[in-house]
Amino acid sequence: MSKIGKFFEKLIPSYIPNTVVLMFFTGISVITGPVKKRIRDVHYEENQELLAGECRHLLEGKDLIENQSDWGKVLFGSHKKSNISYSGCGIIATYNALKVLGDKGTPMTYLIKYYEQTGITLKGGFGITPRAPYQFFKKKGYEVAKITTRRTDIINELGDRYTAFIVTFYWDKSNIHSQLHTVCISKEADGFYIHNIYCKKADGSYTRQGSYASLTDAVNGTGKNTVPLVIIGIRQKKVGTG
Repeated sequence: MSKIGKFFEKLIPSYIPNTVVLMFFTGISVITGPVKKRIRDVHYEENQELLAGECRHLLEGKDLIENQSDWGKVLFGSHKKSNISYSGCGIIATYNALKVLGDKGTPMTYLIKYYEQTGITLKGGFGITPRAPYQFFKKKGYEVAKITTRRTDIINELGDRYTAFIVTFYWDKSNIHSQLHTVCISKEADGFYIHNIYCKKADGSYTRQGSYASLTDAVNGTGKNTVPLVIIGIRQKKVGTG
């Protein structure tokens, strides 16, 4: 790639509006389309067997998923590289947010099949679109809000109003090749926690990271060079609201 090309790639996280980048991902999703139904059905059956058998340790005795790198055998998408370990961070963030919101009945296998049909990008090569979780939770009847700003006051206002958050961010604000990652952030009594952020305990096992005093602090806690692309706030719909 030319020096000019590399220069413009570095500009994307810092200077291309987040709304434009989100439109780009949506466009790719529309053009490449969903995974074929036959493959979705096969993946669903095989993942059911895996998570009930050989890979049952991935979910047994755990509340939220923190260890995406261990999910390489769990099928997702039809891109040559795709599986949950490679490009399933958005699905894991959805699963974790559901748990934070008290939903214990939506299985991982259902979420994988759902996103293979709705919101998948480049057949799983780019995971799911950053907007897909917003659409998922809205369809499920939750109250949701989406922001693309990096302003501290607006992010913290979202943190005050909502319970669970799905954040898609650039790993490196000066290099698009470092790609994106999506995490769930939970709001708990003692602060905000980031989930599936590759944080390890002393014994080598993965764990949540936190606590942080504000949502902005948690978003900034994803890494020293990270910047958010989109932040989705989710909470239970208030009784009596439409």
